[in-house]
Amino acid sequence: MAKIIDCYICGKKNLTRNEIGLNKKLIGNEVKKFHCLQCLADYLEVSVEELEERITEFKDAGCSLFE
Repeated sequence: MAKIIDCYICGKKNLTRNEIGLNKKLIGNEVKKFHCLQCLADYLEVSVEELEERITEFKDAGCSLFE
């Protein structure tokens, strides 16, 4: 059974595998507090669209953190 992870900033419930994977890729594999896409974009000062492009790039590269 997969652990349910919520955004620690806004409280969005049950983050997706892609949101969790992006946190691990961009913040670090040992990250303890996870952000949803919007809060991660705000934290990194980029757009949600840029993060979605990065997810696509990581998926296309075969990264197993993404679905």
